[in-house]
Formats: sequence, C-alpha cells, structure tokens
Amino acid sequence: MRPSILAFLCFALSGTVTGQSLQTTAFNTSDSVVVRWAPSSAQAWERFNRYGCRIERVDVGTPERKVERLHTDTLKPMSLEALKHRLAANSHAPIIAQALFGADMRPNTGDVRAQMDAADQTTMRWSLCALYADIDPAIADALGYRWVDKNVSGTGYYLYRVITLAPEHADTAMIAIDRKDGAHTIPHGPALSTHEKEHSITLRWEREQVKNSFSAYWIERRQGTGAWQRLNNVPFVPMDNERGAAIQHAYTDTTITRDYVPYQYRVLGITPFGMISSEAPVVTAMGRNRTAPPNPVMQRVNDEQGELVVHWDQPGTAADLKGFRVEKTYHANAAYQPLHRDLLPPSTRQFTDTSSFLIGENHFRVWAVDTAGNASVSLSGYGVLADSIAPAPPIGLKGSIDSAGVVTVHWPWGKEKDLMGYRVFFANAADHNFNNLSPEPQQDTVFHDTIPLRTLTKHIYYKVVAVDRNFNHSALSAVLHLVKPDQVAPVAPVIERYAVNDSAVVIHFVPSSSDDVARHVLLRRSPVDTTWREVVAWNASEQRRTWTDRTVTAAAAYTYLMQAVDSAGNRSPRSVPLEVRIPQRQEHPAAGAVNAVVVDDVIQVSWVPPTRPVKHYVIYRSKNGAMANTVGSAGSDATTFADVRVPGNGSYRYAVKAVYADGGSSRIVEMPGPVEVR
Repeated sequence: MRPSILAFLCFALSGTVTGQSLQTTAFNTSDSVVVRWAPSSAQAWERFNRYGCRIERVDVGTPERKVERLHTDTLKPMSLEALKHRLAANSHAPIIAQALFGADMRPNTGDVRAQMDAADQTTMRWSLCALYADIDPAIADALGYRWVDKNVSGTGYYLYRVITLAPEHADTAMIAIDRKDGAHTIPHGPALSTHEKEHSITLRWEREQVKNSFSAYWIERRQGTGAWQRLNNVPFVPMDNERGAAIQHAYTDTTITRDYVPYQYRVLGITPFGMISSEAPVVTAMGRNRTAPPNPVMQRVNDEQGELVVHWDQPGTAADLKGFRVEKTYHANAAYQPLHRDLLPPSTRQFTDTSSFLIGENHFRVWAVDTAGNASVSLSGYGVLADSIAPAPPIGLKGSIDSAGVVTVHWPWGKEKDLMGYRVFFANAADHNFNNLSPEPQQDTVFHDTIPLRTLTKHIYYKVVAVDRNFNHSALSAVLHLVKPDQVAPVAPVIERYAVNDSAVVIHFVPSSSDDVARHVLLRRSPVDTTWREVVAWNASEQRRTWTDRTVTAAAAYTYLMQAVDSAGNRSPRSVPLEVRIPQRQEHPAAGAVNAVVVDDVIQVSWVPPTRPVKHYVIYRSKNGAMANTVGSAGSDATTFADVRVPGNGSYRYAVKAVYADGGSSRIVEMPGPVEVR
C-alpha cells in the first residue's frame, strides 16, 4: 500500500499545486525529475527575491519516509554581477536584469511584453520573470525557480516540498511524482484553423486545448516541401482581453507578399519547463483577394412599354470585375431573390425584369461581383407599373346561417397575383341596393356576419367584390341566396263554425294567414282521453276550409282545436278549443243496393227504398277518391237521381242517406264500386 500521507495531500502527478505564495509543477524524465515553481503574486515575488526558498524531498515510497534537503544554499535570484558573468550570452538575461534591478520598466515596442500596463511596475517585473522562466530553463535557474533532481530511482515515489523563507509569510507548495508511471511526454502543438485574408492569414487554436500545456509558442511556416521558418523572433504569448481569457488564441501572419500562394503552418508549444513540441498538426492556407468592387449606384427603375427596366452605374474601373447580379423582392422587408442564373457581363448597365409578376411592389438591387467572389451591393431601387385592369369577380360563393344567426360566407382566392383582398355586400332582397359590410378590403376568403332571425324576412343575399393592390374593383359576384333559420311560429288558424248530428261533426275553419304554412293539423280530445290526438293533417296547398269527422260516436262530448305548422317545423299557437256534444243516435232503416250508370253524359244513380216511409233522400258524390260532398236530394217516393253536372272525366262514387220526418237519418250507404266517365 502507498503511504498514508497521500490520503490528505491534494495534488496531481506532474500537475500544478498552489500554495499561498508559490505555484509548483514537475516533469518526470527518464533519468531525473524537473521541479518548477514561481511566485503566485507580485507581492510574493518581492518577498521571494529577498528571502528565497529551499526544496526538500520526501521519499514516501519507503517505510521510513525519509526527508532530504536537496540544496544546501537558499534558492533565490542571482545577483546582477552573477547574471552578467554566467548568462552573458543569453539574450533573455538583460530583460531579467532589468526586471530585477532596473530603475524603470517603460514598455519597449520590440519587447514581447510591450502591451503590458506600464503603470504597475511590480506586476510587470513579476510577470516578465514568470514568463521567461517558463520559456528558458537557464533563466529559471538564475531566478531560483527550478531544480533538477538527478538522484532518483526508477521506481521511487517522491513528494517535493518548496518552502518559502520569508519570516512572516512562510509557505509550502508540494508536488508528487511516481517514477513507476514512466517519463512524461511533451504534448504536440495545437490543432489549427485558418482565416484567409488579403495579404495575411490568421491562425487560431482552442485555448482550452493547450491551457495546461504551454506558456508560449513558436509559429512556423514553409512553402511546398521547403524548410520550416519561424515567423516570430521571440516566443508568442497569447494575451487575455479586458473581459478575461479568449476562447481561442490567434496569430496573424502579415508577411505574405502575394495572394493565392499556398503555405503550410504549424505551431510549436513551449512548456513551463522550456521544452518545445517536436510535432504539431500542419494546415495549408493562402492569402486571398478580399477587396470588393465599388458599390454599384442605382439610377432608376422605369416603366418602359409595360416592362420594368433597372438602370445603374458602376463607379471606377475594377480589372477583376466579373459581372453583375440583379435581385428583386416584392416586399421591402422580405428576402431578395436573383432574377437570372448567370452573372451579367461587366459592361451591362441595365436589366429588363421579365418575371411573371410586375404589378405591386417591386424592389431591386444590383450586386457587383469580382473574380474572387467578392461582392458589393447598390442601394434599393423601387419600380411600379401602371395598373388599370380590374381582377375577375369572385366565383363559387357558398354560405350558411346557424341557429344563433351567425352567417358564414366563403369563396376561393382569385388567381390574380396582385389581389389585395375582398369587400362583402348584403341586401334583404335580391332587387334591393346591396350595402357594404367591409369598408376595408379583407385578405381572408371567409366572412362572418350576424343577423337577427326573428324577422318577417326569410331570406338574405350577399355579393363579393375583389380588390387589387391599386384598388381596382372587380364586378360584383353572382348573388348568394341564403335562407334564414325560421324561428317565428305561424299565425294560428280559427274554427269559424260547426254542424253536428248523431254520426258526424262538420267543422268550418279559417286557415292560417302565414305564407310559409306547410300543413294544418286538427286535434281532438274525448272525455276518456288525457292527451290531444291528431284526427287529420293536410297540406296547405289543398286550400281546405272544412272537415267532416265521421269517427265520432253518439251520446259523447268532443273538444276540437287546430294548429298550423310552417316549413321549418314551427307550430302556431293553438286555436280556441271547440266543444261539441254528439246526440244519441237513433237507428233508421237505410236505402239499399246503391248503384250508378253513365247514360249520355248523365250519371243515373239508383237505390232500393227502405221499409219505412222517408221524408227525402240526400245524395253524395266523390271524385277520384276525394272527400264526398252533397250533390243533390230526391223526394220521398224517388228511387233514382240524375246527376247532370258531372265535372269532367274521372272515377266517381255515390252514396245515399235516407232522412225521416222525426229529424233522424239513416246511415250513408255507398255504391260498391266506382263508375268511370271517359
């Protein structure tokens, strides 16, 4: 098992471990361990420069966990004399000497830190020391920021402690290395993306990809299979903007002299240990022409013999001008669409719009395009054709009215492309003037209206007019005739008078005066009935004014009433009830053997007299199955009757009733079959 000290140490192998004053990291090689640290703030840097630190190693892989100091002297920056003597040939040494011992640190435009804030001298000095310690191991040694431990075993497990020696700010930063994990590798340089511009190429790589690997970079370029050349004389250090770290690092190569010459690029990272990537992904890019031609100048859009012609000018002369593209939209805020497939020649200065729709809004613009695909656009030009042609009248009107009086009228949208909408008109009669229901043309083909239903008018009429964008109005459409749902009951019929005997009740009535009556209904109720029963119903077209009820029985009382029913099923109020009492029926002998024959356009009716003397006879006639009516009478001793007023051809039936001196009468006896008149 590993020593228990690892259970409470928060560090990662070869990662960075931060104390309050120092940041520490380590790199495992095949024969040594390189430990690097640096002050974590400008104030810590000042204390470190004065007091320095010491480095210890704990062999946590052994039971005794031996602690060993690796350097007998205090590790701190060299003196100015030592820097001059030991690093006389190092180009970075003067910068470090200035940072440590110089009186002024104003930015030098050739320095890699030229963009740092000159107002904060201490922060700038600390930052320069930290940067150059990362990219130059000799500078890290000179600053006391580095130690190489060569006295290590291949299987050791070590904890390195860097201890600051400031009396009032003592601090310890630690880092662990497990030698059994093998030597660490230098990461490859970052993967690149490019943005090709005119006489320059910008390289970009993701900051997240390299944030824990590299402190600075070498940018290299080559052409074809030639040797790689470094573009930066000093290591490139990405800068953070005012809002914090950028998502991507970027470097722009501005040394390109000719566009469209391909170059290969790679970026080599410099680790905090001064090690440089040996490999990096390669990208190919070239400078490209990004200068667009001058913007075309829109001159006018004319109506020329019924066609719209766009005119423009092209200022200046562009040798690489490839041609023009004319675009159009029907609405100011809508997307433009090209009016032709290929570019117009560079000498073109006008274009005739041959699209299928020219009436209405026509917004044009002209693009100038060069051989590299760069484009510039003119301001918008507006054109319109004079339009005096009205649209066709709407067709196919349909509609309905619901029980609440809501009218729905609909029709198909017209075929004209410049239609703006429709106006709807109505009238209560087809020959009346139609009134406008939509002062503003509506763009919908469905129109809703609300009308009263409890009125005497049963119909309503609609027409529709189409309106185009120039307010040309079509002719009125064909009339749409709608029938209102009928909610008005008809006028009640009136029972005018009646006649009664022991075998029938004859009712005379005045029909309903409403013009939409479909039928009349006669209702009857006897003393034994709890509800009204329908005796008979007939269509209003029969124009009947009487009815004979032969289904009554003697010595009974009946009550009658009438109702009218209109075509919508509405029932009128009931008429005033009529109460009728049927007298006791007395049996009187009836005539027998009733018969009829046709003789020279006269129908001779005959019968056999009853056994008792009679006062007279009543003769009834019906035609074609209709109700029988009285046609005449005969004396007491008669046995025949000549019907000389036969109303044309048809099928006739006759019946005879005997009337006695006491006021009684026999039953009506009908002939067995009809007689035909041809």
